[in-house]
Amino acid sequence: LVHWKDSILEFTDPASGEPTPEVLALALELYTYLSEHIVARRAKPGGDDLLSQLTALDDEGGLTDPEIIGLCFLFVLAGLDTVTSALGFSFARLATDTELRNRLTADYSLIPYFIEEQLRVDSPVPFAPRVATEDVEIAGCPVAKDTDIMLSLGCANRDPQQYPDADAVHLDKRPPHFAFGRGPHRCLGSHLARLELRLILEEWHDRIPGYALAEGAQPTVPWPHATMGLDAVALVIESN
Repeated sequence: LVHWKDSILEFTDPASGEPTPEVLALALELYTYLSEHIVARRAKPGGDDLLSQLTALDDEGGLTDPEIIGLCFLFVLAGLDTVTSALGFSFARLATDTELRNRLTADYSLIPYFIEEQLRVDSPVPFAPRVATEDVEIAGCPVAKDTDIMLSLGCANRDPQQYPDADAVHLDKRPPHFAFGRGPHRCLGSHLARLELRLILEEWHDRIPGYALAEGAQPTVPWPHATMGLDAVALVIESN
């Protein structure tokens, strides 16, 4: 799934140019995988999994197979890429900030505060595409209806008027951030993402409280890219 996810992101990234035959083949593999599961669910209804529930919907005609596949593509992309990117940023920061890591390992109740601040400072989705639905003026700049707009969520997350010491991660309650968007198009999976991040950080530090970046390791963000994440985070595990 991760391999398929990476290929779809490359396919949808406007900066990547024309997709290669290999990328198209991987995208087709995911399409085929999902199509076969949808056929199986329709042939044997009554399951309690999400895909069975989607195929069983009959309000206003229910969802078509292409609509369900579109949703599943979104679940795969949003559910895998952003969380893994957030984890990479989290471990890179904690590996280089021993004091911060020790505070978290000593008091797991601080982990949710760390997650919110880490998402704010290093958001995996720094931009969000939108389309103006009507003529509007923003800060003196006219925006015509149907104009394509790229919202900079990353800039909003580091607004010094909203967040004092905006570039640092704090372990206290701060104003709500924009990492999950805002308004009617806010991220549907935000609660699941927070749960996953918290559980992974808790379980990891139960087992591996001490670690550091490997010597010479320099995690970098490939750019341009559809989402923001580190290429690799090489860690050295300290013996207990």
